[in-house]
Amino acid sequence: MTDDHFDANTDRQGFGREGLDQLAQRAVDAVLRLVRRASALAGGMLFLATAISAGGFFLGIATLEGGIETVWVVLASVFALIAITSMATALLRLRSVRNSADALLIEIRSLLTGNKQAQRTVIETVESTEASQEDSVVAVSRQFFSLQGEVSDRSGQFKSLGDALTALTSFAGLIALATFITFVFAGLSVIFLIALALP
Repeated sequence: MTDDHFDANTDRQGFGREGLDQLAQRAVDAVLRLVRRASALAGGMLFLATAISAGGFFLGIATLEGGIETVWVVLASVFALIAITSMATALLRLRSVRNSADALLIEIRSLLTGNKQAQRTVIETVESTEASQEDSVVAVSRQFFSLQGEVSDRSGQFKSLGDALTALTSFAGLIALATFITFVFAGLSVIFLIALALP
């Protein structure tokens, strides 16, 4: 976004009250849209991670014997727990954002008041998010890193906003971790099935 575009929407004191309210509401709407999409994706990934890791776990027990079976039980349990916990964590964080929408609006409005840099960052974040609605949830969630930088040093003052940005910006890492582990379990499950089918 250019400075001209920014200046065209502001006066010398920044946004008026109505303009700040509208910008804050747009920011909250952008966050909640992304939260809904991320929650649906996380819920599906949680189901897949649970089902595939459980299936792989029991197939491994049926296939392996002796000491290697014991190693498998320990490692499979740990990695399955990591995959499931990462998605459960993402879902809990996202649910917390939905439940704090009113506080989020108040905090964004406070962040914007008299702070042109914050106004600029919020505008850029909202516009880039709105323009990339058709992109993946992971790609869109990355748009909020710049906004997180605006509140990182004032997390006590903007608790709901800080929590919301943490939920969005950590989502990519959590789902990537769960997806990787789930694919590993899926691949091992195929190997175990082949081994069981061999005479």
